[in-house]
Amino acid sequence: MLTLQGEPFRFAGTNLYWLGLDENVRGTDHPTYFRIDDALKTARIMNASVVRSHTLGTSLGCALCIQPGPGKFNNDAFAPIDYTIARARAYGLRLIVPLTDQWGYYHGGYPTTAKWLGLKDPEDFYTDPRAKAAYKEYSRQVLNHRNPYTGLRYKDDPTVMSWELGNELNGMTRDWVDEMGAYLGKLAPRQLISVGRQQGVDTAALTSPEVDIVDVHYYPSSVLTMAAATARVTGRGKVYLAGEHGSDSLTAADALALADDPNVTGVLSWSLFGHADDHGYVRHDDGFTLHYPGDTAAMRTDVLANAALAKMIGGQRRLPALPVTPPLKRTGRHDLDRLHHGHRLTRLTCRAQQP
Repeated sequence: MLTLQGEPFRFAGTNLYWLGLDENVRGTDHPTYFRIDDALKTARIMNASVVRSHTLGTSLGCALCIQPGPGKFNNDAFAPIDYTIARARAYGLRLIVPLTDQWGYYHGGYPTTAKWLGLKDPEDFYTDPRAKAAYKEYSRQVLNHRNPYTGLRYKDDPTVMSWELGNELNGMTRDWVDEMGAYLGKLAPRQLISVGRQQGVDTAALTSPEVDIVDVHYYPSSVLTMAAATARVTGRGKVYLAGEHGSDSLTAADALALADDPNVTGVLSWSLFGHADDHGYVRHDDGFTLHYPGDTAAMRTDVLANAALAKMIGGQRRLPALPVTPPLKRTGRHDLDRLHHGHRLTRLTCRAQQP
């Protein structure tokens, strides 16, 4: 179980994978601040309290990426990430941020690192000392980055509730999870560590003392499968998260069942898109796209089910009013004390070093 200010914290929300680097703009580019604001606001309108976003932390192998090449880091790539974290804070949203990816998508992942190192088998990423050192250095660069809008390093900002070791890491070893979980836990002792695989409950994640949250993905959504995974995860003292589920297969009955199960801590749909910069909505044809309030009768039903789940699972927790102020301006170091008001999530059976 997660707690916030001594009270249970359960949540539903969505994935906005593109917030740090966007593939939906006739190529790859940083998203506009309008699109970032619009998507976060839409998530809040749908009662979300948590958003998961791959490209806030996984950005390797392209000119606009955090790490364009081996040993090279691009400070300009942090601009949309800085803005997203600051605006999420204003909207009362928490963030889950993966630091690598199983898949060779446009934003890169561990296959990118393996290729740079000349590894014959990408799975050697989990055992090769150079690969492990590269992952640690990349993570260090990300977590130590100071956000000019808040004055906080990412590792010190409670808006980031969890660093996910990576998205859908199917080949993880227990040794790798232990080592990287311990490294991140020491680097960011007041944030949570999560990880999972593409399908099913990952044994390494389940058994590692360095992992707080076990992330499980579902396509399609299945309450029966979720219930079985929940029992297995919570039985080991871990927090259960359905980090991705197909948004088109969640019914109203499913929403009720998930909200009624106190061992289900979090459920995040795949995936939400807001308005385009010119007109209409951003189009993304993977079969699971949500637009609010919905383009079709079927999508409107999906939106209602996901919004209802977020409302019910969050209970009586009150979120801040939607901001109506202009976009944030950068702050100086003198504002740090004022900005340290954020409350942090903790796990009841948390790591020893975590407050």
